[in-house]
Formats: sequence, structure tokens, C-alpha cells
Amino acid sequence: MTTQKKLVLFIVMLSYFVTAIDCSIIFTGEVKIAADLALDQTSLSWVQNIYVLAYGGLMLFSGRLGDAYGRKSVLNAALVLFCIGSLLAGAAWSVPLMIGARFLQGVGAALLAPTALALLMDYFDGQERVTAIAWYSSVSGLGMCVGLVLGGAFADFLSWRYGFFINVPLTLLMLFISCRTLRKGNCAQARFDIAGTIYSIVAVFSLVYAINGAQEPLLWLAVAAGGLAAFVRTEKRAPFPMLPLRLFTAGFRSRAYIARLLFAGSMMGYYFFVSQYMQEIFRFTPLQVGFAFFPLTLFTFAGAMLVPRLTLAWGDGKTLFAGFSLLSLGFAIAAFWHASPSYWSAVAVPMALLGLGQGLATSPMTNLGIKNVMLEDAGAASGMVNVAHQIGCSIGLSVMVAYNANVADIALIYRNSMLIALLLIAAAFTVTLFKRS
Repeated sequence: MTTQKKLVLFIVMLSYFVTAIDCSIIFTGEVKIAADLALDQTSLSWVQNIYVLAYGGLMLFSGRLGDAYGRKSVLNAALVLFCIGSLLAGAAWSVPLMIGARFLQGVGAALLAPTALALLMDYFDGQERVTAIAWYSSVSGLGMCVGLVLGGAFADFLSWRYGFFINVPLTLLMLFISCRTLRKGNCAQARFDIAGTIYSIVAVFSLVYAINGAQEPLLWLAVAAGGLAAFVRTEKRAPFPMLPLRLFTAGFRSRAYIARLLFAGSMMGYYFFVSQYMQEIFRFTPLQVGFAFFPLTLFTFAGAMLVPRLTLAWGDGKTLFAGFSLLSLGFAIAAFWHASPSYWSAVAVPMALLGLGQGLATSPMTNLGIKNVMLEDAGAASGMVNVAHQIGCSIGLSVMVAYNANVADIALIYRNSMLIALLLIAAAFTVTLFKRS
């Protein structure tokens, strides 16, 4: 790789790293965050959900912004918003301010993620792109686990607030490198699909709210269905659609998006509940919980590093099959072996399997989600990959929280959640078994 390509890859990886950290850093500190801000389980889940809702709901629109106005301009705007949101979240003294700050972070992340992924399509081709995406994917698990360790360390020795403040120097570093390294690129001034954006946000928000928090869930489900129908109708007619429906004409891409959504829902629930499980059952401190995630970190990274060789030998489909097989086994052990008094057998063993499975599965799903798209759809395709992931996170976590709403025993909550995660992965596994066209 040239020096420019190395710096581009560094920016892309660091952007994914920062958003992954931000997604996970509250988990090891969530007990103290809840205590300081007087949050119940539902309110605490919405501190996370509002972030992923903004992240997922605006990502398609953000991908189109990058296509129209250039990756560099949109990336820099994203970094500024994310930096401001992180400052506000760290300083939050009330629930409304925390949720508002997390929303602003989500908007910044929504601009950042698809733009960064599209940079890989702009600067890399062929096997070099496969390798770059493998490195990109490895950062997700690494960032999640680093976030858990940092969150635990800050919660134990300083304050959970520093978990948000740490984003500030990282985003400023990325902003500096972006201004010095990225080319401005071509801009195709285009009208934007505002109606499609509004309908997609209404559909996603209503669905998640119906699952977790609504007093009249059937009404909100109906609103979600109406929003989705209006969105599809709008995209068919729009001269500049936010989500070109031609992306779904290739069956392998559609199945990759569905599998990504189900996979993300299972893993988000795992992160959310295993952190509480270890703190309450094993009496781990937040810092110990962070270190207890090392098996996931190491095996995720190892799996991601195997991907370039495996996809070259097996292709994306068989590599994805292997990843989902390991994920299924890991969730099965977590669901049915959880009563063990030992961290190593109850948590570390399934965590290692989940990490290896996550490392093997993430890159092929990303590859298939952006494969063979036209250059003008690069941002939209990248956005769809990230939308599937973030919306899956929100829906998966919401289903688990709602199912356990009247359960007080953390061991039972954890078992129920791992069973749901196993069902989600089984569904994703089934989707990948269809003929790949």
C-alpha cells in the first residue's frame, strides 16, 4: 500500500474503533451511570437505543450525502458533531441531557460510518480491498472490548464520564489526518430524498418503541408498518432515492443485510446482559468486567485476520457459514451452561467461540453487502450495511429487555436473553443457507 492508502485505512479503522468504543463503553459503567442518573432498566436501555436509532435511522441519508458532496467534507462534519456529542454526554447531569447528547453522537456516527466504509471502495480494489475490509472488521470487536476495559477503568478509578471525554482527542486526531490526507473527490450535487428519510426514521423508531417502552405497542407497530410501506413507495418513485432499490436485485446482498441485522441484534444483547451478569453473579468490578472480555477481543481479532486467506480459498459464503456455526455453538453454551460457578466455563469458553465466529462472519457480510455495486451507489450500499447492523442492535436489545421486563433474577434474564440470541443467530444462519446469487 502507498502511504496515502495506509493513512486512509487508519482513518477508516479509527472511525469504526471510536464508534465501537462509544457503543460499548457504557456497558461496564452502566451500573454507575444508572445510579448517578437514577435510571431503571428501560431508561438505561434507551440511553443506548437512542444512539443506535439515530445512528441507523440517518445512515442511509448520510451515505447519500457522501456520494453527493464528497467523502472528505461529510467525514469532517461527522467528526465535529461526534466530538460535541461526546463532550455533552460526559458532562450530562440529567436523563434528558444524556439522551440528547447520545442522540447527537448517533447523528455524528451516522455520518461517519458509511462515509468511512465508502472510502475503502474509493481507494482500494480487488484482494487489497478484501484485506482492508478484514482489518476494518477486526476493529469492531477490538473497539467494543477496548471500550469495555476503558469504561470499567474510568468507572472504578475516575468516573464513567471520562469514557465519553476520551472520544474528543481521538476525533480531533482523525480530523487532522483527514484534512491533510484525503482528496476532495468529485461531488455530484443532487437533490435529496427528504420524504424517504422521514419515512425511514418513523418506521425504525416506531418499531423499536413498540417493542420497548410503548404503552400501546400495536398502535406503534401499525405506525411502523405504515412508515415502511410509505418508504418503499417513495423509493420507487424518487428521482434521487435515498436507498436505490436496485441494491436488492442481487440476492446475495439482500441476504447479507438480513443476516447482518439478526447477527447484530444477538451480539448487542450479549454485550448488554453479560456485563450485568458478571457484575452481579461473579461480583466483578467494572474494570474486571472489561478485562473479562479479553477472550472475545483476542478471538475476534484472530478470526478477522484469517478472513483474507479463508475467503480466497473458500469464498465469502463458506467463511460466513463457519462463522455462524461458531456463533451458534457459543450462544448455545452461554444459554445452557450459564449456571457454572466458574467464569472460565460459564463465560470465557462461549465468549471465545463468539469472538472467533464474529471475526469470521463480519467481513464476509460486509463484502457481500457492497459487492458489485455501481460507484454512484457506494455510499448507499455502505450505509445499508451499517443500517442493518445498528437497527439490528436496537431491535435485538429491545426484544430482550421487553421479554425480561417482569424478571428480577439476573441469571434468568441472562439465560432468556442468550436463548433469544441463539434464535436470532439460527435465523441468520438459515438466511445464509439459501442459494447465493
